[in-house]
Amino acid sequence: MNGRPFISLLLAAVCLPMATGCAIEPELHLKQPVEARVVLNAQVNVDLMWQVGWEALWDFHWDTEVLGPVGYEIPASIRLHVYPQGPDGAPVSHTEHNFVGHSTLLEVTPGTYNLLFNNNDSEALLFRSETDLSDIYSYTRTISSGLKASFPVLTVAQKLAADTKAGEPEEEPVVLTPDGLFTLYDSSRHISANPADLVYENGRYILRIEGQLHPSTFIYLIQVRLLNNMGRVVGSSGGAAITGMAEGVNLMTQETEAKTVSVPMDVYMDKEQDLLGAKVYTFGIPGGNPYSKASMEEAPEGRHYLVINISYVNGSNRNIRADITDQVRANPTGGVITLDLDVDDFPPDESAGGTGGFNALIGGWDEETGSTTIIY
Repeated sequence: MNGRPFISLLLAAVCLPMATGCAIEPELHLKQPVEARVVLNAQVNVDLMWQVGWEALWDFHWDTEVLGPVGYEIPASIRLHVYPQGPDGAPVSHTEHNFVGHSTLLEVTPGTYNLLFNNNDSEALLFRSETDLSDIYSYTRTISSGLKASFPVLTVAQKLAADTKAGEPEEEPVVLTPDGLFTLYDSSRHISANPADLVYENGRYILRIEGQLHPSTFIYLIQVRLLNNMGRVVGSSGGAAITGMAEGVNLMTQETEAKTVSVPMDVYMDKEQDLLGAKVYTFGIPGGNPYSKASMEEAPEGRHYLVINISYVNGSNRNIRADITDQVRANPTGGVITLDLDVDDFPPDESAGGTGGFNALIGGWDEETGSTTIIY
């Protein structure tokens, strides 16, 4: 399973009433459009959708009743894109079929098709055609021009490695956090005109298509251990963001966009363990296919920072920034990111006198829109 929901697809040719009963003649019958049923068997064990070792690394006491599941959630509805191929192999048209659950009806004729499945139960995800009919790209809307990281810090690991403090990060847009996105692309699927090439079950000729829905957005679980806290840090008023992530993904190829964005997240506190914790979906590392080791090795270099707002017991707030590049790059399909931050390195501002004054983590929050072609 390797963390991916498994589905079984059935194209069931429905027998049409004839004077001679339901006999299907080879060639003659299937040369005409035939109503077919696509059935998805998506019985998924969500526990198997975790990457290996995640649960052992995740120490935060996550309240699933309040905060929702830690891992992926099973898609509730599906969109099927059907692309008949022309003689040269290029798609000649594009039709869409939306369905709740695991079943839909459509008409098919013998030929070769590219079939793309993705869940359509998200309000945050947007889709557009980039270059040609079959190239579908998913992304989210820009909501801010950039991050304000006021205080870079070193983790304990960076101190031990004698790393220097990172320079100022480049401003990059902050986007809406994507939801879970799952895709399956079945290319060059041939539907024969000869029923002998199909399987006959329960009075129907069936073409079986088996595959896996792959996550195209990836979960990072962030946990920040507060060392020497002594009750000074009490939570986060402004949340956090992870920088340097891909703007979007090509649903056909799984290639991520090279352009980078910052993705915000809510932050919660486990006071018993002095832990700050967050869950965030992203499109992953820019400029490569997260499922291909070779592609990831050739992806553009880049830095990833966790910019997080810290709230103190005296009412003051501070934004800090920590380099998490190595951990992100080691987990291109998501994983647990752990930071050890010494509160002695970023104590509360004693001059605040309990009055606080929130230094906004994300500046502006002005929604920015562009000209795009929305497919659906």
